[in-house]
Amino acid sequence: MSQQNLTSNSHIWHELVEEVDHLPVYISTPGRNCGPNWGSREFKDELTVSIHWHEYAEFIWLRGGHMTAVVQADTYELDPGDLLIINSGELHMTRISQRPSYCPYVLMQLSAQRMGEYFPGRETLRFTTLIRRAELEKTPAILEPLTAMQQLFEANQDGYQLLFRARLFEFLHAMYKLHASTAFRLAENASARDLKRIMDVVAWTQEHYRQPLSLEDAADHLSISKEYFCRIFKKYTGQTFLDYLCMMRTAKLYEELQTSDLSIPLLMERNGLTNYKTFLRTFHDLYGTTPQKVRQAAR
Repeated sequence: MSQQNLTSNSHIWHELVEEVDHLPVYISTPGRNCGPNWGSREFKDELTVSIHWHEYAEFIWLRGGHMTAVVQADTYELDPGDLLIINSGELHMTRISQRPSYCPYVLMQLSAQRMGEYFPGRETLRFTTLIRRAELEKTPAILEPLTAMQQLFEANQDGYQLLFRARLFEFLHAMYKLHASTAFRLAENASARDLKRIMDVVAWTQEHYRQPLSLEDAADHLSISKEYFCRIFKKYTGQTFLDYLCMMRTAKLYEELQTSDLSIPLLMERNGLTNYKTFLRTFHDLYGTTPQKVRQAAR
């Protein structure tokens, strides 16, 4: 998965799917980490992946620990064995609790192109957001290929890709038959308008994050009151706008930290960060380390 590839006019954090091992998906598991799967390492504080959306479908199968997800303003508490599905275009964020410090999960991402190949009506296709462990255990048509894909990927034996593809198609077929709807339409009501507003302000923030931004600026951009903006942003993202802004700026600095020779204070200024203490706390929450150590490791 590419968390650092942003198109110049994109409002999408995780836009590209880097398919691994000639498979038609991106996958990362606790036993074999092929990218930034936060569930495959330990951290001392809670980890939040800030609000974003993307064109690909995402499957998160929790294998331990506890995760909170906010998807389209609905909050889901995940326990081991639960399967979370993020559909294309859905606004979402995830948070891993600090207890326990290790939260393993299987992550799969299926690109919009692949979705179009496998599901002709993908524009109106929506999978069930959460399938609980108890239900999965009663549905071998989903659980067995899901388990097999993890085992095949982690074993990484020569030629495993053929078996993996077969299991992937079994899994997607079962999901389509048992946990999908093709009658999705975004209703034109107050909730839909608020959701579009949040997606609009996230895109606007991505474009202007280097500039001084305030709650008033964000609310003015949407032509709504500051109080109403704060309420709907927290509802749809699970965090405050200022927390989101700080996390997004910190993520931008993290990217530059590994390639730029500018000092950390200058990178902070360049990315709109003004409070060093808050920056360090946010950086540690996101990456489990300090910016100084990240820079040293990159050299």
